[in-house]
This record gives sequence, structure tokens and C-alpha cells, in this order.
Amino acid sequence: MTPSPVLDFQQAKANHLLFQSRLRSILYADGDASDSRVLSQYACSVGKWLYGYALIYYEAIPEVYVLEEVHSQLHRIARDLISHHQAGSVAEARQGLSTVEELADQLVELLQTVEAKVKQAEPTAHSALRSSEPTDSAQALRNLLAQNELLDSRIKQHTGQGDQLSEQTADKQQGLYNFFMQAPAAFCILRGPEHVFELANPIYQTLIGGRNPLKQPIRQALPELAGQGFYELLDNVYATQQPFVGRSVPITFLDADSKPRLVYLDFIYQPSVDRQGKTDGILVFAYDVTEQVVTSQAIEASEAKLRSVIATAPAAMGLFLGRDLVIDLPNQAFIDIVGKGPDIVGKPLREVMPELASQPFLQILDDVYTSGKMFQSYDTQVDIVQHGVMTHNFYNITYTPLLDEAGQVYGILDIAIDVTSEVKARQQVMEAEASLRGAIELAELGTWTIDLPPVSLDYSPRLRDWLGIGQQEVITVDRAYRSILEADRERVKAAMLSAIAPHSHGTYDIEYSTDAQDAGQQRILHAQGQAYFTDDGIAYKVSGTVQDVTLQRNTQLALEQQVQQRTEELEAANARLEDVNRNLTRSNQNLEQFAYVASHDLQEPLRKIQSFGDLLKTRYVGTTNDELIYLDRMQSAASRMSLLIKDLLAFSRISTRHAIQDTVALGSTVERAMENLSVAIEESQASINIGVLPTVQGDGSQLEQLFQNLLANAIKFSRRDKTGRTPQIQVVGYLLLASELPPSVIPTRQAEFYHQLEVIDNGIGFDDKYTDRIFQVFQRLHGKNEFAGTGIGLAICQKVVDNHGGAITASSKPGQGATFTIYLPQ
Repeated sequence: MTPSPVLDFQQAKANHLLFQSRLRSILYADGDASDSRVLSQYACSVGKWLYGYALIYYEAIPEVYVLEEVHSQLHRIARDLISHHQAGSVAEARQGLSTVEELADQLVELLQTVEAKVKQAEPTAHSALRSSEPTDSAQALRNLLAQNELLDSRIKQHTGQGDQLSEQTADKQQGLYNFFMQAPAAFCILRGPEHVFELANPIYQTLIGGRNPLKQPIRQALPELAGQGFYELLDNVYATQQPFVGRSVPITFLDADSKPRLVYLDFIYQPSVDRQGKTDGILVFAYDVTEQVVTSQAIEASEAKLRSVIATAPAAMGLFLGRDLVIDLPNQAFIDIVGKGPDIVGKPLREVMPELASQPFLQILDDVYTSGKMFQSYDTQVDIVQHGVMTHNFYNITYTPLLDEAGQVYGILDIAIDVTSEVKARQQVMEAEASLRGAIELAELGTWTIDLPPVSLDYSPRLRDWLGIGQQEVITVDRAYRSILEADRERVKAAMLSAIAPHSHGTYDIEYSTDAQDAGQQRILHAQGQAYFTDDGIAYKVSGTVQDVTLQRNTQLALEQQVQQRTEELEAANARLEDVNRNLTRSNQNLEQFAYVASHDLQEPLRKIQSFGDLLKTRYVGTTNDELIYLDRMQSAASRMSLLIKDLLAFSRISTRHAIQDTVALGSTVERAMENLSVAIEESQASINIGVLPTVQGDGSQLEQLFQNLLANAIKFSRRDKTGRTPQIQVVGYLLLASELPPSVIPTRQAEFYHQLEVIDNGIGFDDKYTDRIFQVFQRLHGKNEFAGTGIGLAICQKVVDNHGGAITASSKPGQGATFTIYLPQ
């Protein structure tokens, strides 16, 4: 069994007196001569303490070694005296007791010296363990009393030296009395059923308020014990002869001022029995443990409070006990952070969280346990496997060492606050600030901050350069305004005062020029900022950015000047265009007059020529002269001239008149065109197939003219060969997106959708190289003798399509027919 770290010195003294009594018993009363507690210096109580503990732990105290020598010498003399006694030299052996007494007194003095030095070195530990003393010490005292009574009786029976022995016994009893009176514990002897005080040492009297209770029954001496149960307890011990041991029992005594005083005692009521086996008294042995109990209660209250704080704390809290860091009292937040479930109590931290082995925290905890110094860390990343998943969170950590009453570390309080969101938010802010700084540098911006009140200005290095302010120069309000062009200062002041006005929107936005003389060169700066307000609406800070817009403003000025120049040029061009339009109007008017003349004045002579020609032909009927041939040629020329005039008139009308915007069903329009061409269709036996055609917005007469001209061309330029093939004509329509138009097609009006209309024939076709040429006025690909016509029909088609915002193209190959494609906006 490991010896107590603190010697019960009073028990040791009592055991030493018991040793002396046993030796006297052997020499005077036929005691057990083989008692090892007398013969062996190692078997007795003092020897066990001396060799098992004191010589190991108190080696720095010199008196311990002297104590060991005296203790060894005592047992050597005791063995010699017992040997003489057994050899028959009884008187000589008994005379040697005086030497034992001298050594015994020396041993007691040494014990007291060692006790004083131990108490001085370990006061807390010594007082903390005194609560274990009462029972053992009281037992030693009882043994000593019994031994002395037995010895006294036997001495009187076995020797005739009554007076001498009585004197020796009286000396021993006086020594025992002195021991009781000097004992550091409360001790008293109660006699008889009334529990009359026979003995009460000074400590006991101090305990009861300095009163002297001798020769008084306890009920009279200590009336305040009434109702506390101690009278009844003493009566029971006296009646049953059963001892009673109390631990930390509260007792209320009256102090010297007769005021109640609560104390806590460790005590024993030991019944004393006479030779007839009857109870004749009670030995009371007690220690005042009030200080220890109060301390213990405070500790328990503190521990209870700690448990409550840990359990209810929002932060993660738990205890690590011992150097193995056994987990105790973890709250729910701690359990959640550990992420291993609730069954972590009583397990070492290293076992519960093996992932900490590669991190510094186990070593830090060991250092805290060793040094007793608190450790704190902020925004610390801890890698924890939570529910099987490795997490990388951030915590504010505090490791606080917990000390016992001896000042030794017995555990560590761990407090961890999860600050992951705050750390990541700060990281994001830092990243944003870094990005902002990068953006500011990239945009070549200057930054500024104004704190108020008192006014304190802070400009970035770039802004200082722009304003001509030195990098180390203190910026005052006057210095800041001096860098601004004088003409702009009042505007800047007004803008700033407006921004910081109480309860304003706080926006600051101003453009100003720097003073070239003060700043070194004139710049145009654009400043923007925001004011920040207290809850009372008072501005406490304004901050923002500044951009050098000199180049932009100079460029803008140049552009404005260029725009002004272009505007003036455009106005001149518009004036010229108006002149052109006026001339065009006059031309159109002249053209309309020409159309009128062509319609009336030119047609009239042609009709007369044709009429007179007809008369002449009737006169020369039946003749074989050349006159008829000439008349036919004249009539043919007049007809062609009349047709040409009609086509020119039609072209002129389409060119000078805007298309009427009506809803036109193209299917019906094509049918009317076919009716106009019915004779030609019938003579050529042409087959015309009309598909589903859309309805469009336009001029019905012009569109009718468009399809009539295209169908007439398809019939006119049909094959005439021996196969007897007749014209086959198709008219079809589709809807398509503007993006689907061929690249070469450019309508005169933009639209999202277009109608694609195709007139397809199986005629003689033409070479694609003439595609652009065929839509020009008076352009013919064949001779007038081969195919009749004026060369104006397709030009009219082009003009009609242009009037309707569209486009027209043609595709063909010689001998394979032709396809005319029209694109009209939807």
C-alpha cells in the first residue's frame, strides 16, 4: 500500500508510547517476548513510515537520518533488554528502561522537528489529509490506555515493589496525560451515564468557546447541543458499547460571546469498559474540519457551477483529466464539434480523435499540463473527422489548466468557439479588398477618406501626385482645397456639404479641375464617394475614389467639335439635297407632262397614221406592187411606236407615283393578270399552275402589272420546236427569315420575315451573265424580229418591287427555262 504523503505525527507519537508500554509489559507482566513490533525496527508503525516514506521523500531534512539512528538504537536496546530478561537477569533488564526513556524523549523531539519542517514545506497537503487521522489516532490512544491499565495491574500483581512501581506507573500516566493535553486534536473523557467531563484538553475547550466543562454533565456544560442529536448519540454509545464515528458532522457551539457558531467535526465516540465489562465512560476524539468542509463545499459549488456553465455554454466546452487527457463533462457543442457521437466521456482524447496526431494540439495540451500555463489561439484551423467526413474549420481555442488544493495540475478546461463563418467572411472581405485594390490599380483610380470630426484627410499616393501634395505632407482642409482650380472650389465645397448634411442620401459626385500652378499640371478629376452616418444621422466618415478624366474630357471636347463640324457639313448637304429634291420634283412634273403628251399628243398622230395606212391598203388591195409591202412596214412601225409609248407611260407612272398600301391577295392578283393574257395563253396553249400565295400590303394595280409582265415573258419566250412542247409555268410562294436571304439579295426595306415568290417557266432561258442587264430599260437579249417587245417590261417589274420594299432576281441557263424570284417584306 502506498504510504500517505503526509505523516500522521500524532499517531506516530502514540504508537511510540505504545511501543514503550509493550516493552514494559514484556519486562514486568510476561508480555509476548516475540512481538515483532518491539523486536524489529521495521515492523513497528514508526519504522514502516520511516523506511517506507520519510527516508525517500524527506531526504532533504537532516533530522530524518538522526531519527532513523535513534529509532534503530531504541530497538537494539529493546532486544538486549528482552534477551537479559529471558536469561534471568530480570532486575538488570528492568533497570535498562531508563535508557529507553531517554532515547524515547529524544525520538519525540526529533518527530516534532521533522513535523514542523514538513508542515512548513507542505502546509496545504498536510492540512488536507488531516481528516483521515481521527479514527487511527483515537484507536492508538485507546490501545495505549488499555495497555497502560493492563500493565499497571500486572505490575502490582507480580512484584512487591508497590511504592516504586506505583511511582513509575504514575510517571507513565502523567506522560499519557501530558500527551492528551498536548494533542493537536480535541480530546475529552466523559464518565458515567450522565457523561460527566473528566478530562478536556485545551483544544477541546477552545472548540466549545473557552469554557471549562470539567466535573459537569455534558447536558449542563453544553446545553446548546440540545436538539442536535448528540445527547442521544452519547446515550446510545454508552448503552450499546458500540463506538460511533462521524465525518464532517455539523455542530453548533456557543462561542465566548454566547453566540452560536457552526463547526464541522470528524469525531469518534469510543466507549470505555471496566474490568467487569461494563461501560464506565466514553472517549471523545475530534478534529475541527470546518475549514476543509467549507473549502470542499466551495469547491463542490464551484464544480457544480462549472458543470452548469459547461452544459449551458454556447461555446464548446469540456474537461481533459490527467495527462492522458480523459474527456469529462463535454457539452453538446463540444460533442458536435468532435463529431464522434455522445459516447466519448471517459475516453482519452488521443483515442477519440486520432486525426489530431498529425496536428500540434496534443503537444500543446501536454505542455499546458506540464507548465500550468494557459494557452490561447485565435482563428486556428483544426482538421476534424466529423461523422466520417474530414472537415477543415476554424476555432478560437483556450486551454486552461485546473489546479488541485496542492497547486498541481489535474486537468485542462477546453473552450472552443467555432469562428469558421467569421474567418471565411474575413477571407472573402480580404479577397474582395484585394480585388478592389487590383481594380483600383487597373482602373488607375485614386482613393480618399475623410474622418469627422475632427477632420482628418487621407489620400492615396496616386491622388497626392495628381494634386501635387507630397507623400509625407500632412493634408489639411485648406491644403486640399488649394489644389483645386479656384473657379471650381465653391462647387466642390457645396457638393461635400450636401453629402454630409444630416439625414441626407450621403452621395458625393463632382467633377473639377486641379490648379495647374499648385498641382504642377491641370487635370480634370471626377470624384465619387459616400458619407456614413451615426444612428443620430451625423456623418462620421466620407470615402470614395477619384478618376483622372482629363483624356476623356479632351477627347469628348474634340468629338463635340467634330460633331459640330459634321453637323454643319450635314446641314450643307441637306441644303444641297433639298435642291436636288426640288429639281427631282420638277423632273417628275416634266415627266408627268411628258406622259400626258405621250398619252394624248403622240398617240393621236400614230392613230391617224395607222388609220390612213388602213385606207391606203384597201385602195391597193389586189395589186402586186411594192406599195402594200411599204404600207405593212409603216403599220408595223406605228404599232411598235404605240406600244413603246404605252410602256414608257406605264414605266413613268410607276416611277413617279408611290404604291398604295392596301391588303392584296396575290392569288387573286395573278388570276387577274392571267385574264388580261387570256388570248396569248390560249394561242400558246400555256399551262399555268398557281400555288398557295400570301396576302401582302401594297398597290394592287402595280402588283398585277408585275405578274402580268412576268407571265407574258414566260409565254413569249417559250420553246418553238418540232416536239410541240407548250409553255409550262408555275407560280409558288414561301415565307423565310431575313437571315435566310441570299447574300446578293438586298431589299429596299428591312423586315424580320419576307415572302419569296417564284415564277418558273420551261422556256428558252438565258445566260446567267445577263441577269443584271435584263432589268434595265430598253435592254433586250434577242432581236425585235425574233421576239416582239420594247425592253421595258422587266424594268417595270424592278420598279414595282422596289416600290414595295423588296427585291427581284433571275436565274437561268440557255434552253432550260428561267426562274424569276421576288422577295417582298411581310
